[in-house]
Amino acid sequence: LGYSALRAPKPSAVFSRAANMRFLGLLVLRALAEDACEPDAGALVQTLTKVATTSHSSSLECASAFEKMERGINIGNTFDYPGMGRAPEEVEAHVKWAQEQGFKHIRVPVTWNGNFDADSTLTKSVTAVVDYAMGLGLYVVIDTHHEHWLKDHYDSSKELRDQFWKLWFDIATHFESRSSLLIFEILNEPENAFGSWSDEWVKPFEELGVNRTREINAIGYDAVRSVSKDRMVFLSPNALGNIGALGYVYPNRSNLPGGGSDACLGVTVHTYDPWDFAGDTGNNDFYGSIESMKQGFYDVFSQINVWQYIGSGTKIYIGEYGLGRRECCYEERNTDLVREYYRFVTNHFRANGWACAVWDDQGWFALYSKQEYGIHKHIFLPY
Repeated sequence: LGYSALRAPKPSAVFSRAANMRFLGLLVLRALAEDACEPDAGALVQTLTKVATTSHSSSLECASAFEKMERGINIGNTFDYPGMGRAPEEVEAHVKWAQEQGFKHIRVPVTWNGNFDADSTLTKSVTAVVDYAMGLGLYVVIDTHHEHWLKDHYDSSKELRDQFWKLWFDIATHFESRSSLLIFEILNEPENAFGSWSDEWVKPFEELGVNRTREINAIGYDAVRSVSKDRMVFLSPNALGNIGALGYVYPNRSNLPGGGSDACLGVTVHTYDPWDFAGDTGNNDFYGSIESMKQGFYDVFSQINVWQYIGSGTKIYIGEYGLGRRECCYEERNTDLVREYYRFVTNHFRANGWACAVWDDQGWFALYSKQEYGIHKHIFLPY
């Protein structure tokens, strides 16, 4: 079974239309306040000079990566969760299938459990798959995935900060010679100590959760930049990478590492929203019709548009999305409404310039092992 079944529901209801409007209002108020202040010409020149000096060929490659990545697919529950086949030849067959379907990149979730060992079977297998995929011309995203040693215990202690920095320094050093087709995602779905909805954890919008999320992302980012100055790096907000948390963790470019001047830095979010429709226990009756579903998703995704075009301008990567189904309900999800979901949301992401990777976990969100449903084909159908 896919690990997705064990994930906490994505509380998208919290990020309602009202929340979108509040967020937009905050951005407008901030802009008005900034406009009312006397500009510092010297500081402006320094900022423009700093941005200009970072514009080189590698930065241009990063800027174009989102367009070139286009549609992608996750190789989920493989290197991130035990129980699935990890032999390189098995995974490479999956990757080859993805390339033949037309996917331009793969996302390879990896759980390192806090330490990098270049001689481990895990590292050798991941490296073989990364090199194979890049040999096919695919972009590849690798991350630190279910790192619960960090997510469940992070308290800004020097010990944990140093361990995470070293983990990313070692990963970046190991893959230093790879081309710009390889992309790093610092931490998949920050949660728990970084901000989650359970009563035992700090809440996502609280200052402590926001600050911890910014801090851990900056630590991983700094570790990568100490090795590779221009490799593309993705950062995720807390609350399991929820789209509604993005504007709170990174309300503007200045909150990003590098102050927003790094052209090789983007953000990544996940969406299984609304969970009552998209989750593994969700059902088609939530929307009932294709037109109702489309209208609903315009609202769901509006907050990402607000963030990108008003709050930041930073590139966005939709690292996971999809519809789940339990064993009891496979046939309920074998419908035109489900296939239209994949077609509609993927085209919506691409129309906004967002690269995206559909979630495939070989279980409740399976595509590769459920090819008879034809879902993968609808991901490529245009309007």
